[in-house]
Amino acid sequence: MPVYGYCILHPDGPILVDTGVGFGNELIDQLYNPQRERLGDVLWRCGVEASEVVAVVNSHLHFDHCGQNPSLFGGPAAFLAQVAEYESVTTDRYYTDASWALAPERQRRAVRGDERLADGVTILATPGHTAGHQSVLVEAGDRRVVIGAQMVWDADELAAEVASSANVDPDPELRRAAVDSIRRIKALNPDVIHLSHCGAFAP
Repeated sequence: MPVYGYCILHPDGPILVDTGVGFGNELIDQLYNPQRERLGDVLWRCGVEASEVVAVVNSHLHFDHCGQNPSLFGGPAAFLAQVAEYESVTTDRYYTDASWALAPERQRRAVRGDERLADGVTILATPGHTAGHQSVLVEAGDRRVVIGAQMVWDADELAAEVASSANVDPDPELRRAAVDSIRRIKALNPDVIHLSHCGAFAP
């Protein structure tokens, strides 16, 4: 199963969306045996130095989306997640690896709903997979791109506008929220929607 992260090459500095699975959690290694690349190496191949990253938008704080956050701790990057995500991390010890999810206080920013992050880059609340899931809208020239992350498990769910059991808990409220999020993103008429576990979807 792939886990994609994304780098927005913005004039203000590179902005990351998710950082993949981290290193050093024995339970995760035993359960999933993940094959990983170090974030710094991937960025270098993209022509980006880790020290240049100005922001990390975590779509949510499950371990496979925030695992290499610590490689940017202590630097200039701000880490942005929805308030509901931070609450889940601090109240549920099994939600994620908190040492990966929680940046130092000075770098941590709690988002409430939608937020303009930079010129042409907007965080959009897209609850469903988790209560605090968020996506990123990138507008450049006449192109509109959404990094939808894990708002769906695969592109078929976007096409059908369904919340699958593979991606959303059976909670009726979350199921409704997930479908609303799908419809909201599609209503933006993006050129493409990039996803965490299955690549891209062109509406």
